[in-house]
Amino acid sequence: MTVVVASRTQSDLDQACDELGPVGAIGAVRCDVSDPAQVAALFDEVERRHGALDALVCCHGVVDYVPFLDITEEQWDRTLAINLKGSFLCGQAAARRMVERDTPGRIVFISSINGLAAEPESADYCASKAGIHLLARGMACDLAAQGITVNVVAPGWVRSPMSAPYLSEDVMSGQRRFNPVGRVGEPQDIGHAVAWLVQPEASYLTGAIIPVDGGQTALLPMPNTVEVEVPAVTAAIPDLATKGATR
Repeated sequence: MTVVVASRTQSDLDQACDELGPVGAIGAVRCDVSDPAQVAALFDEVERRHGALDALVCCHGVVDYVPFLDITEEQWDRTLAINLKGSFLCGQAAARRMVERDTPGRIVFISSINGLAAEPESADYCASKAGIHLLARGMACDLAAQGITVNVVAPGWVRSPMSAPYLSEDVMSGQRRFNPVGRVGEPQDIGHAVAWLVQPEASYLTGAIIPVDGGQTALLPMPNTVEVEVPAVTAAIPDLATKGATR
C-alpha cells in the first residue's frame, strides 16, 4: 500500500513522512486545496507515480475563533475556501479519476462535531463543516452507481496542534469531563474510524456522518457543566396567556 500525503507547507509534509515512514511507502506533494490548479496537479502526480487511486481522505481545515459580528468577509471567504471548497475540489478530482478507471473507490471527509452543533465565536467554521456533511451526502447519492462510497468522520476534541491552545490541564487530566468517555481523543481514534471506512467491508455504508467524539454529541449539557453568560433581558415579553395563545 502506498499513501501520498499533501499539505500546503513543506514542514507539515516532512513531519508526516517522518511519522508514517515506518508504516509503509509514503509520498508527499505540496498542495493548496483551495487552488483548483494545484488540486488537479496533485491528482495528476499521484496517478503518474502510483496508478489508480483507491481512496481519498480529506483532513484539512482552518479555524479562527472570532465573534460573529467581527467576522470579516475576508475571513469568511478564507475559511470556506479551505474547509469546504477544498473538500469539493479534492472530492471531485478523486471521483472523476475513480470513474475514469472504473475503480470502486472510497472518499472520506474529516469534518467536526461543529458541523452538527455550533459553539460561540465560530460561525464561519461551523458553516464550513456543516457544508461538508451535505456535500458528502450529495456525492454519495451521485456516485453510488459507480461503486464509490462517500462518508464523513466528525471528530470531537482531539489532541492536535490546532486544538492544543484550547485543551486546558484539567481537561487533559480528565478532571473536567466534557464527554461520557472522560478523555480527549487521540489521532489514532480518528485514524481507526477512517481505516475501517476505506475497507471493502464498509462497501454498504455511504452518506454517513459518524461522530468520533467520546459521546459528546450524545450528552445533554447540565447546568453544572456549562458556563454561558446570558445577557440581561431588557425587552418587554408579552404575556401570551392573556392573548389566548396555545401550544
